[in-house]
Amino acid sequence: MGPSARRTWGASDCRMNKTAADPAQPYRGMIAAYTDAIRQSDFKANIAILMVAFMMGPVLGNHSRFPHYLPIAVVMLPFLIVYICLLAVLIPRYPKRGSKNFVVSRTAKPADFLAVVEAEDELEQLKVRCTVLSELLWWKSLYIRISFFVAMASIVACMGLLVYVWYEGRVR
Repeated sequence: MGPSARRTWGASDCRMNKTAADPAQPYRGMIAAYTDAIRQSDFKANIAILMVAFMMGPVLGNHSRFPHYLPIAVVMLPFLIVYICLLAVLIPRYPKRGSKNFVVSRTAKPADFLAVVEAEDELEQLKVRCTVLSELLWWKSLYIRISFFVAMASIVACMGLLVYVWYEGRVR
């Protein structure tokens, strides 16, 4: 078998190295993934708001048992921070960037939604949409992480306070 008849194996046979018939397809897939992740983060924020409300009830119900030096405003501050972060996740954002074909208007007319002719800049529009969705998902993830860490730190602080109050009551 000569060098010209030699079969090459490896990456050259892999389907991933072939160019896609539609260069916009990877961007459409990323847009779908970002949109799905944004919906999931909104769902997580809705569930977390309910859980924080359930955690806040017993704290408010037992505020008379708190030490005299711990005002209710200080106790409720972590709940307020968590609520603000979770509500920031749920606020809809309509960025100016990439909004040429995404009309958000109270007085929209059918003429505003005419079928857009496939243009040469469709690939650029998809890239801009990917960057906008990526930035939106980054901020949502950041706010969810902040609220999670504040909630966990508050739980640890409450447990420490409970141990302190319990120990102080046993010593007396």
